[in-house]
Amino acid sequence: MAATASTRSSTETADAGERERLRKTLWFAPNETLALSTYAKDLFKNYSGIAEEDIFAHIIQVREKAWNVHPYPCIGSFRFLDFAILESPAYQTVVEKLRSGGKYLDMGCCFAQDLRALAYAGVPSENLYGADLRPTFIQLSYDLFNDKHKLRSTFFHGNVFDLSSFRKVSGDQSDPSLFGELVGKVDIISARSFLHVFGAEDEFRAACQMAQILSSSNGSMIIGRQVGSTKPGLNSISLRKSEPVFRHNVETWKAFWTRVGEETNTQWDVYSRMIDIAPEVKLSVRQAESRDIEDRAWLEFVVTRI
Repeated sequence: MAATASTRSSTETADAGERERLRKTLWFAPNETLALSTYAKDLFKNYSGIAEEDIFAHIIQVREKAWNVHPYPCIGSFRFLDFAILESPAYQTVVEKLRSGGKYLDMGCCFAQDLRALAYAGVPSENLYGADLRPTFIQLSYDLFNDKHKLRSTFFHGNVFDLSSFRKVSGDQSDPSLFGELVGKVDIISARSFLHVFGAEDEFRAACQMAQILSSSNGSMIIGRQVGSTKPGLNSISLRKSEPVFRHNVETWKAFWTRVGEETNTQWDVYSRMIDIAPEVKLSVRQAESRDIEDRAWLEFVVTRI
């Protein structure tokens, strides 16, 4: 969701006027449109311990705080309540690896909702890690899920292009070795809505950095979902005005990881598929971006080291 990169400078952070403009688009869905899945209701009730009658107001309050940090589409349209990892073709494999002691890192985690889904599924939370550029989002994630008292996961904030910059969000923030101890030992990286916010070359650089963080063992994985296109190519987006992003399809995504492999001396098995974006999501993006986006689709992927 939120990018972990220095390229998102303070000048790119939306000011109050921009937040209000976007609030008037469908990116900022009216409060009354909030509709929780049965799974989300169960998680907030049984994991977060929030009374069912209070869940709605609780989510609205946290969303408002997060919107003032940065008006990401996933915040305005309640997509931070989608637990997409449950739909990943690698979900069962991920749970088994983590229950057996594997390590999971959610890059650009924002609210880290998939991390909470894994904890709710019985994965030891000390095996789960998150990282984001903005530590405020991580603090808000504790507020959203009401779990700071029990979650034993470790969260970092830092710049994906400088791994020595990562610091713990709470506790000892002075020791860069704390994140360094993870590098090369992570079994699963979640890159959900992460790489697609970068310009084309920065996307490549970030992927190479993730290859460095990931364990060199066969079977270690990078999983996620991001915006793709049935007509791949460069696109300008309002969240990144300085340079265009590249929207991939299945073929260009495979070629992308071939290039990453050549750069990092690694090999990858690349599975990906295109999934239709819900009409209401397309409508909100079209209104915010003021362009035709009929070619847009979700690109879901599982990239496995071999």
